[in-house]
Amino acid sequence: MSARKIIIDTDPAIGIPGTDADDPIAIILALKDPRLELMAVTTVFGNCPPLLGARCATHILQVAGRADIPVAVGQGVPMSGTLPELLQKAYEGPRGREGSIVLPDADDSHCGQHASELIIDLVRQYPGEISLVCIGAQSNLALALIKAPDIAPLIKEVVMMAGALGLDATWGRGNITPVAECNIWFDPQAADIVFRSGIPLTMVSLDVTNAATGLVLTREHLQGLSDEMPLTLLFKQVCACYFDAPMFDWSEGCVLYDPLAVAVAADRSIGVFKEMSIGIETQGKLTIGQTVPQRDMPDNVRVCTHIDGQKIVQDIVRIIVE
Repeated sequence: MSARKIIIDTDPAIGIPGTDADDPIAIILALKDPRLELMAVTTVFGNCPPLLGARCATHILQVAGRADIPVAVGQGVPMSGTLPELLQKAYEGPRGREGSIVLPDADDSHCGQHASELIIDLVRQYPGEISLVCIGAQSNLALALIKAPDIAPLIKEVVMMAGALGLDATWGRGNITPVAECNIWFDPQAADIVFRSGIPLTMVSLDVTNAATGLVLTREHLQGLSDEMPLTLLFKQVCACYFDAPMFDWSEGCVLYDPLAVAVAADRSIGVFKEMSIGIETQGKLTIGQTVPQRDMPDNVRVCTHIDGQKIVQDIVRIIVE
């Protein structure tokens, strides 16, 4: 069976205190998993500004010996035109600049196309073959769909780390507000476009990406790993930066939110899924960005409802270091 062609749309940061490690780990996993063919990386605002994210992504590709994979810089603000205040403040601090890992220059870190244009070109070049793994705000894909509505039926699938449905009473209720997950909350208008696009959608949400499922990478997982392979060494450096300055404090380790989306793109059998109808709240003052299950509406999303997180973490580490 041939490898599945994917584009990763992401907000990766490496070596930058206060950012999450899951985005770069997701890219590393996609590079190492033989079931996947990484066609491009596109960057969006989130952990860091998109140009800085492109520099981080390019460094990962260079370390992996895959500088042939294009990186495109995407949206720096949501469709509303205003970056959330918390990100404005974060970008004025460490999250807006290079950290402990030396990165390539900005001019050498992208292909020159806007992320939305690269998505359009690749989907048209490989109709019915490209899956998008969206592990940040969905602004780039939404813009691509606005620019080129014809690509929607040409996209094989979108696998996203997004949403909070409350299926898990403790963990599934939002990580940026009580009801909203950050990737949706950062650009709910963009998510609304994607969720109404008719593209086959698969969602891994906070209901499964949490400590209760065991989807947590700890220092113990890295013990004994050799430093001989450059990509393994980078993997360890990315994790060490997170352990020293974690973005979240609700687990003793790094929840592998985004790598789970990559793992699902490679192998659907790792989880249990349920077809659901999901809408995006774009207007509510207190509920904006909420992913809302809808009654009496056609199903539009395949939702992951159960995983064996501990096994998945072990498999992810094994694939990365093989």
